[in-house]
Amino acid sequence: MRRCFAKVSATVRSKIRYLMPSPDVDVAILGGGCAGLSLAVRLARSDLSVRVIEPRPAYVDDRAWSFWRTAPDPFQDCVRKQWSHWTVKGPQGVARRTSSHMRYQTVESGAFYQRAQDMISDGSNTDLSLGVSATEVTRAGDHWLVETDAGAMTAAAVVDTRPPARVPTYGQFFLGREIRTERPVFDPDVVQLMHFRSAQSAGVDFVYILPFTRTRALVEVTSFAPFNPGRDTYTSWLDAEIAALDAGRIEILRVEAGALPMEVGYADPGPDGIIRMGLGGGAARPSTGYAFVRSQIQADRVAAALISGQTPDTRLDGPVTRFMDRVFLQVLATAPARGPSLFGTLFRNASPDRLERFLSGSTHPIDRLSVMASLPPLPFLRAAAFPT
Repeated sequence: MRRCFAKVSATVRSKIRYLMPSPDVDVAILGGGCAGLSLAVRLARSDLSVRVIEPRPAYVDDRAWSFWRTAPDPFQDCVRKQWSHWTVKGPQGVARRTSSHMRYQTVESGAFYQRAQDMISDGSNTDLSLGVSATEVTRAGDHWLVETDAGAMTAAAVVDTRPPARVPTYGQFFLGREIRTERPVFDPDVVQLMHFRSAQSAGVDFVYILPFTRTRALVEVTSFAPFNPGRDTYTSWLDAEIAALDAGRIEILRVEAGALPMEVGYADPGPDGIIRMGLGGGAARPSTGYAFVRSQIQADRVAAALISGQTPDTRLDGPVTRFMDRVFLQVLATAPARGPSLFGTLFRNASPDRLERFLSGSTHPIDRLSVMASLPPLPFLRAAAFPT
């Protein structure tokens, strides 16, 4: 009898599924930032129907993403400039690194947003809904019900790229201004990646200068710290750094500020069936905050899985990489004064290109070993033996 009941039940369930209306879209993407748009442009080339829900009514050029490119992606045309040289300055002096083929690149958000919108418009089944916020997502049979402030919709799959509300235990905080100077004070061929300063926060503080010409650059003050020291602290610090350039009259072209999580496990996917990407899916490298290249890798994987009807695996880091990041962050958090010398040693001793690949998301064993061999072992052995 049980066997017959199971057969009848299966038949009834099949009929119910047949009678249920199809979802409005195959994929609903919550959040149209870097991660959401990166996924949408890949799905726009597929047969899946997609809707991106983004609260912003319009996009503006409000940030830039910089990285070492390790693979092609749909946004290569958005690169504003690339560099072959970068420096780190700490207690041991200046460490200068050069690559003959890996370039440090920057992508302007304005160009990125426009490129993404153009590619989405070219797709036949992809829609970008600006000025709309998702308020609730619940399971409705085989589908998802997405409530928004513009009405409800159903989707076969939901990808949530919105940042989690939870405050990370450790993060990267920054304030930057793109400026034009009266006098030529920048070297347009060299990125000042991390030039460390005396403590402005409870963590590791440095200045980052991205030079576009001799008179134009993004000047940014940054902290790796357990909490944000606040806008006032960063404003006065940035004012002092720009004044020290002795560059004459300064024109501020744009301002950017932000916070990135630096915490292993901050964004592990939940068990609720919603696919998480971006900062909420571990796109930012916990030990560095680099996210753009990892977002592209994640978008490739998720798009391929959705197109083939599979459940995406958004994890980017295995146990070894997670362990390395956790130990490194513990050393920074417990002994921030050691940070400048550790970064200086790392950039001075790591094999050419291997450090840059590692920072951009490489999990190749040789790249990992090169980074591990470049650092003094004692503080990391202590952190590994006595985790907090």
